[in-house]
Amino acid sequence: MKMMKLFVLAALALLPMGMQAQKLHESASLETSHLWRGLEVGNGLILNNDVSVSDNNNHFKIGLWGGMATDGDYKEADVYMNYNNSGFNLAVWDLWNFSEGIPGNGKYFTWAADRTSHLLDAAISYDFGVKCNFPLTLSWATLLVGRDRGVTNEQNVYSTFVQASYRIYDSEDWAVDASVGGAFALNPYDKDKYPGEQNNLYGKSAGVVDCRLGATYKLKIGKWNLPVTGQMMWNPEASKAYFRASVNLLDL
Repeated sequence: MKMMKLFVLAALALLPMGMQAQKLHESASLETSHLWRGLEVGNGLILNNDVSVSDNNNHFKIGLWGGMATDGDYKEADVYMNYNNSGFNLAVWDLWNFSEGIPGNGKYFTWAADRTSHLLDAAISYDFGVKCNFPLTLSWATLLVGRDRGVTNEQNVYSTFVQASYRIYDSEDWAVDASVGGAFALNPYDKDKYPGEQNNLYGKSAGVVDCRLGATYKLKIGKWNLPVTGQMMWNPEASKAYFRASVNLLDL
């Protein structure tokens, strides 16, 4: 229940910002794999959908996000809250990946840290492009509670992911983006006591786990914007690389 209490407290803290919420948003995309913080979370053809409500200025938003592979191997259903203003962004996500093989008991309403399939993620970022006209975004995200406990499942390690992303090129038709991200644990296992324990959720050791380079063609059909992206992700810590293609189908 600790995770649920933290999420509810965060919601209550941000609720006053969204009392005037009256905008509905819907977005959907199709991708060949779902890449997240150096990990290939799902592969195959994946449909993502996001439904949210925000205030008139789009500062506060609360929403539902879901992703599913067409073959059913990857399934995720998340709830999130987001606040942004003048380039600063604060987000809290309850991540529930209920794909087969994910640690935990696979039951949504199980919140005990040693048995849950949930992750509670808190992130903060700053986009220098908003006020400084410099296309750099810096972000920090820490998993507060949930199945972020390693194989031994004896303690939360508070896996943390930091990233810098930069828009290299931007025109009416094209955009090129690059980013680099590293991961580490704020509370890692003692290496002497647990010599084989993974350092954090994203890697066996602390280090660079997510380097990306991608290009987006800003496709327009009539009044619809359907940007198409091709992106490569390298994970030096795991010595792996992935490529994904995606298209945004809807953004309302």
